[in-house]
Amino acid sequence: MSRKYFSQNDILAMDVLYRRTFMNTLSGFKPAFLIGTTNGQGTHNLGTFNSIVHIGANPPHIGFIMRPLTVPRHTYSNIANTGHYTLNLITAGFVDKAHQCSAKYAQDESEFEATGLRPCFSESFPAPYVKEAPVKIGLRFAEKHHIASNDVWLIVGEVMEVILEHDDLLQNDGFLALHEVQGVSALGLDAYYLPAPLRRFAYARPHQKTKQLPFKQ
Repeated sequence: MSRKYFSQNDILAMDVLYRRTFMNTLSGFKPAFLIGTTNGQGTHNLGTFNSIVHIGANPPHIGFIMRPLTVPRHTYSNIANTGHYTLNLITAGFVDKAHQCSAKYAQDESEFEATGLRPCFSESFPAPYVKEAPVKIGLRFAEKHHIASNDVWLIVGEVMEVILEHDDLLQNDGFLALHEVQGVSALGLDAYYLPAPLRRFAYARPHQKTKQLPFKQ
């Protein structure tokens, strides 16, 4: 096995598409979600995102990265206009349709209609959910932060509601066993994987042997 070394200059010298793929896969596997929004005029939008990040639990907030706003970003403009959006866990059962949502549809085209995914709504939330998703999260826009080094934005949302469609998802201690519903992870912009359970551990403490926990409790 030959070792490869890349300096920053080597990375910057790569072909633009090669570099994009290299850097997008370098940071590893990430959860894959569809973000659901509406433009407030009856058109519902879906976008494929793998940059979802936990922000905090009290109060509950989740963030995601929005690419530079140098071109129209329908997800961003809809969130800016309505203040609400949803996160919908992608599973193996509809991963092909979810990936198609990454295509550049026109503002007045709905990815729901284009892919055959079905919108659904809760009684208390205005943004559309994906009916097929076993985990649905409703968020209210909280704040945005410009990351000047890459001209991208961290969008932070306050979790307003969570809908779990399967009883075997939620464990006794609050752990969500997403592998039970074949929640997928993304690597880069076009590859999807099914995570498999390996090990789960108790909270690590100094000078104590870490205890292994069962996945089902």
